Amino acid sequence: MRLVLALSCLLIIAFAMLTPGNNFPDASFKFEDKLIHFICFGTLSFLWCGVGVKRANVEGLQGRVLSNYLIFGVAAGIVLECLQLFVPFRSFDIMDMIFNEIGGLAGLLAYFKIPTSKIGLD
Repeated sequence: MRLVLALSCLLIIAFAMLTPGNNFPDASFKFEDKLIHFICFGTLSFLWCGVGVKRANVEGLQGRVLSNYLIFGVAAGIVLECLQLFVPFRSFDIMDMIFNEIGGLAGLLAYFKIPTSKIGLD
């Protein structure tokens, strides 16, 4: 179940970030765009950190959790933001990338704090 959710989240974020367009609604407050980046990549990182890891074995599999985080919490945020350079009506924004990374780190920290077995993600 977790893998399906993680893949779905990755595909939705990639589609949203790499779809050409210039008719996006204006942000309703100053940092709305940054908050969206934070939430998206926090969720992505949280879901991917637990892929292939059973909560009972998390102590022995911290390397797996860390590699999942580095690929999907760090690299995905950098790569997707950089790919926007090649999409019409999209642009690279270093602040978006920073909020992607902060969100990814928050997702990693949340993975270790939230008991996912209670919500059926283990």
